[in-house]
Amino acid sequence: MDYPSRNIRFTTSEDGVDIAFWEIGEGRPVIILNQYTISNVEMEWIVPSIASFYLQMAERYRVIRFDPRGAGLSGVPPGGWGAFTESGAQKGMSTHEVGLDCVAVASALGIEEYALMANGVFGPVGIELAAKHPDAVTELILCDAMADVASSYLGPVLRTQATMNEVQRETGEPLPFSVWERLVPPEELEQFLELANAEDGHLMTGTQAQQEWSAELLLGDVVAPTLVFSSRGRVGTSLPDARLITAGITNSRLHVVDGTISPYFSDQKAILEAIDDLLKPDKPTAEQVEEGFRTVVFTDIVESTAYLQRVGDEAGRTAVRELEQTVASLATENEGRVVKNLGDGSLVSFGSNSSAITFALELQDACSGGPLYLRVGMAAGEPIQEDGDIHGTVVAQASRIGDLGDAGEVVVSDSVRQLAAGKGFDFEPAGEVSLKGFDEPERVWKVTQTTRP
Repeated sequence: MDYPSRNIRFTTSEDGVDIAFWEIGEGRPVIILNQYTISNVEMEWIVPSIASFYLQMAERYRVIRFDPRGAGLSGVPPGGWGAFTESGAQKGMSTHEVGLDCVAVASALGIEEYALMANGVFGPVGIELAAKHPDAVTELILCDAMADVASSYLGPVLRTQATMNEVQRETGEPLPFSVWERLVPPEELEQFLELANAEDGHLMTGTQAQQEWSAELLLGDVVAPTLVFSSRGRVGTSLPDARLITAGITNSRLHVVDGTISPYFSDQKAILEAIDDLLKPDKPTAEQVEEGFRTVVFTDIVESTAYLQRVGDEAGRTAVRELEQTVASLATENEGRVVKNLGDGSLVSFGSNSSAITFALELQDACSGGPLYLRVGMAAGEPIQEDGDIHGTVVAQASRIGDLGDAGEVVVSDSVRQLAAGKGFDFEPAGEVSLKGFDEPERVWKVTQTTRP
């Protein structure tokens, strides 16, 4: 494989750490933040899949890679690896302080705006940068990432690996196994292990520091359009973490891809297509994408007032927030968009009629065990777009149709049923009804199945 010419440069973070970086390609800047074990701006090119991804990205964008403090060619935290704060945390290794490395690289290159890709355990750093620097981070891409490391799919792995490394240091005996053997293709394992083992023992101290990283409380502050990738073939699935992130970031989209470690040992074609859809200069806005025919879904909590009176405002609001996260997650998985939450329900928009029905069935299934139960109404047509909101006849129709259902039911307009012809969905007639504000009666239908076809 031919590697492009790249000059490794250095800059200094605000708190005095030397940071190594390179850049290749032209176009929109994309800064990639790798997790410690596979971050080495000099050696990482020996792994074919990593090099391949960088080369394909460089055909499209100006790609910037840097080693965070304590990794690869960059310096160690202030005071060295033996310096700890009064709380016992590794000094200079908070998400904020590691984020200073990225800020320093962008400044050294004169970049004021950039897309940020944060991989694996560096998810909290990427989320915090996007939340606190919205003018700089224009798009956020998270690959098998998490918002809270300790409670994530990687938490047990990090804790086990830290213990094993401590035993290795004390006994000098080789580790009995490596998690990489389960994640890296056999034909690239040798090169990958050479990369992963290129560092000395301070990497494990860095891993221990990462167990305290969390940016879960900042998810709601991220305004940048966000891509979240989750690999199907991991030893521990990253999907629950991906769902949490996607539900917490309003303008986000989840992509589940084949492979083990995204973006490198996963379906690079699918990942690059999704990134291109996000970053291409002439990409449409969310409102432009929604112009034209849409299927509109209204969800409504059944007897929400009685429920709040029964459990109290605090417990009730917690349940509603959890339901809103479920709605957002399922909408994203089915390529829909939550237009707005209404307190006792949500308005969701879909470009695909089948995806809208699938979303409704999956949502009712998720709510079947309570504590909150939903009625769902759907209609199809051309809503009016305005400042990210939608309104008009089809929106009002979906709302009125939703009022006709009982808990657990999905009631749809005749237009929705007709568009679903031949798609495998089952309906039963619910008669012709007069909807408030409409002159003509509307034939409505109930979706009789409980799962997608």
